[in-house]
Amino acid sequence: MPLTTGVKGLDELLGGGVGRGVLTQVYGPFATGKTTLAMQVGLLNPGKVAYVDTEAGFSPERLRQMAETRGLDPDRALEKFIIFEPMDLVEQRRIIGKLKSVVNEKFSLVVVDSITAHYRAEGNKDYGEIARQLQVLQWLARKVNVAVIVVNQVYFDSNSGNLRPIAEHTLGYKTKDILRLERLRGGLRIAVLERHRFRPEGGVVYFRITDRGIEDAKGGE
Repeated sequence: MPLTTGVKGLDELLGGGVGRGVLTQVYGPFATGKTTLAMQVGLLNPGKVAYVDTEAGFSPERLRQMAETRGLDPDRALEKFIIFEPMDLVEQRRIIGKLKSVVNEKFSLVVVDSITAHYRAEGNKDYGEIARQLQVLQWLARKVNVAVIVVNQVYFDSNSGNLRPIAEHTLGYKTKDILRLERLRGGLRIAVLERHRFRPEGGVVYFRITDRGIEDAKGGE
C-alpha cells in the first residue's frame, strides 16, 4: 500500500499516496513545502523513517508541533525518525551507502532532503555520483519495499525562462514519480504531477502549510 500524505487531494493525485518500491522526486523553490511534506508522510504512516538531512531543514520542534496539533504523541513521533546529517559530499556518499545496512522491514520511508544541496554548494557537477546514490536508493526501495522521497532544488534556466530541477536528466531517469511544488499569492501552494507510473501528468492540487503541516486548500481558495 502507498503511504498517505495526509492530504486527500494529494493522495488522489499520486494514485493513493507515495508509492513503495520506487523513488518519488519532490522539487520546487525555497519555502514551497518540500520538507514539510516529507516530514508529514513520515509522521502519518506506521514504520520508522531514515531521514538524510543535507540542509539542516529537519526541525524536531516543527515535527512536535505537527504531531501535537493532530492529537499524536510527539515523543513517539520523534522516535520514529532516524536523522543523518552529512556535512559535505563525501559524508553524503558514505551515509547513503550505509543505509543498506540500516534500513530494514521496520522502516516505511527513506527521505533525502535534498540530494543536490551539497553539489550546488560545492559547485560539483559530477552527476554520475548522484546517479550512483540514486542506484543505492532504488535498490533499497525494491529490496525492503519502502517509499523513497528524493527532495530536489531548482535553478533558473535562461534558455526556457523557467525554474528547472537540478540534475534534471539524472534524477528524471531514476525517479518514477515527480511532483513539482510552487508558491502562489497569499500563502497558497500548488502541487503539480509532472510524471507518474500510472496517473496522467499535469494534475494539480492546491494546499496550504499550517500548524498541522500540509492541508488541502479547496478549489484554490
